[in-house]
Amino acid sequence: MTAVEVRPDGARLGGLLARAASGELPLRVHDAVPLEKVAEAHRSMALGGVRGRYVLIP
Repeated sequence: MTAVEVRPDGARLGGLLARAASGELPLRVHDAVPLEKVAEAHRSMALGGVRGRYVLIP
């Protein structure tokens, strides 16, 4: 098991957002799904073979 320590860093997050918006940092989005379908998205990720990530829509 591995422990991960995370600290909030708004300035760095803002920089990552700017890079993603400019296309410098490519994003791989598999699908955008409403929160009602989060369980289906989670099962799909667990099975593997999904390229990209799910974006959850509130």
